[in-house]
Amino acid sequence: MDKKKRSVFSKRLCLLLAVLIAAAGLPLAGLGLSASAASTPTSLGLAQHGLNAYNDGWVYEFGAKGQQYGDTRASDCAGLLYAYFSDLGVGGCAGGATSQVTQNCIFSDSIYDPYGVPRIHGLAVTVFDVYDPESGIYGHIGIYIGNNEAVDNSDYGTNMVRGSIYKRDWASWHLFDNGVMYPKDGWYVFDNKMVHYTGYEYDINTMVDGYYIGEDGFAQGPDGLPAPVDESMISDYYVPASEVRDWLYATGWDGDDTPPDDPNVPEYPGEDDPAPVPDPEEPIVITGEINTSSVNMRGGPTTDSPVVTILHNGDKLTLQEAVEGGEASLDGSSSTLWYPATTEGGATGYVSSLFVNVSINAPSITSDGESVVMRAGGADIYYTTDGSEPTVDSIPYTIPIYMMGYTYKAVAVHNGIVGPVATATVLSNGTIFDDFTYNDWYAATVDKAVSLGLFNGTGNGKFTPNGVMTRGQFVQVLANLSGEDVSGYEYPGEAIFSDVSQRDYFYHAVVWAVEKGIIDRGSGKFNPKAELTREMMCVMLGRYIDGTLGLPVGSISGDQLFTDDGEISGWAKEYVYALRDMGIVKGAGNNMFNPKITATRAAACSVIIGYYTQHASEGIGPVPAGRW
Repeated sequence: MDKKKRSVFSKRLCLLLAVLIAAAGLPLAGLGLSASAASTPTSLGLAQHGLNAYNDGWVYEFGAKGQQYGDTRASDCAGLLYAYFSDLGVGGCAGGATSQVTQNCIFSDSIYDPYGVPRIHGLAVTVFDVYDPESGIYGHIGIYIGNNEAVDNSDYGTNMVRGSIYKRDWASWHLFDNGVMYPKDGWYVFDNKMVHYTGYEYDINTMVDGYYIGEDGFAQGPDGLPAPVDESMISDYYVPASEVRDWLYATGWDGDDTPPDDPNVPEYPGEDDPAPVPDPEEPIVITGEINTSSVNMRGGPTTDSPVVTILHNGDKLTLQEAVEGGEASLDGSSSTLWYPATTEGGATGYVSSLFVNVSINAPSITSDGESVVMRAGGADIYYTTDGSEPTVDSIPYTIPIYMMGYTYKAVAVHNGIVGPVATATVLSNGTIFDDFTYNDWYAATVDKAVSLGLFNGTGNGKFTPNGVMTRGQFVQVLANLSGEDVSGYEYPGEAIFSDVSQRDYFYHAVVWAVEKGIIDRGSGKFNPKAELTREMMCVMLGRYIDGTLGLPVGSISGDQLFTDDGEISGWAKEYVYALRDMGIVKGAGNNMFNPKITATRAAACSVIIGYYTQHASEGIGPVPAGRW
């Protein structure tokens, strides 16, 4: 029986039966069970355990099984999994990787199977013996945490690792059957976020109960951030591994994790490789907007069906594939196509295709630092790299693209519907921003600055190149440029500045900068959020250079002066002209310097990379130094 249709009485009866059967020592096969009891292991709990161990920095120690280790804990790879069951007091997961798989798992398959890895949190993932993979001996084991990622306690000096299952050597996945219960249908909590399972797998790229679920499987709020957990919606219904195994067989997995002929399977095979890394199918998200006033949403795909609600011009809908129905008319046009639809308020029904403008989701564009991957739920994708807008005549996307340092524009096409353009500027290290392109003058310097770890983005896929640079941000950039670990810089006693807190991300950099003579304490305020002017930037960078290389200062007179020299503060002139003589900064046209103009983040990248190119690195390549 579907969980949503269960009565409170039937759930309580089910739980009571489970307790009685367990007490009698009988198996629980086929029986759905609430996993709220403290001693009941769940796949979500195992995944959370692995993620917590990663976040807590567990230390690798051969043979350890979760023992206390200073402020954290220690384990080896198998001990990481053992510790979850041991912490619950249920045991049943002893031995190394091979023993855990052969004794405790009910189903195994290859991650290079055409079906990929099922969307189930808490699967085990393994590596075969690299010296003799056909022996059936598993040399390493970890925990699958969803979104194609796994965690494991790897080796001495490496400790906990989190990463893509396709970027390491994982070869197989396994379904535990040592008392572990699995989610099936409904909302659950993982990593303090809501995930929704439908038929044994968590959903992605779809709408459920008014929430949009992203590619990572987490429900999103209107701002695109993870939605707060609504405890009233959370399910406590779990099923045993045997039921999940039967579903896996029925769905098409064959249960064979035989090592591939070549154990060194490439991360993303090229065109000539026989078995490409799977790209699990994702649902196409179809959206609609009502295009006229007073539209009836009906209970069926005919004009005779009862009215569910009245829709208005501009109302947004989530749609499913169109179906044939009764004929509807509008202004002399007619259609028999109807869209199953859900309103933002959760009402469901049918809307004639005449009354709704239809679109599909833009492709997602991601990178692992080596290749670019595009997904659009099975829709066709077309892209460009020359700045032009993509159409169905553009390059079709078929396999991962090994071209970094380009701006990709892509559209998805499904049943004649063309979605919006997705734009992704993929830097040389795989970082992606969507608010500038490689046609912008500062793109090369931003790429260098981000790849070197000098600058970060501002969040949500933005670099904000034309945003203002603040004093606090620039001090942090200089600390990054130094290559020094500034985390140990602390100011004893009173605050170093009245407006700088130890909670500020730039706190240690500010203390470092004071000690290095880059900034002084002055009035006792630093004004870290104040906009950084061009002359302030020259002073800070000049003092940094002076303390590093020694700043060459020449005489300043006559035609050497900027036309607006009188506007440059006296305390800044020495540094402005020194940096000009070094070729790090230039005027802003007509021999003007504009000292009081706020420096943008793009300008700051250009200046920093101009200095780095000349004096801190060799072979970085030509960078247009000093472009503002």
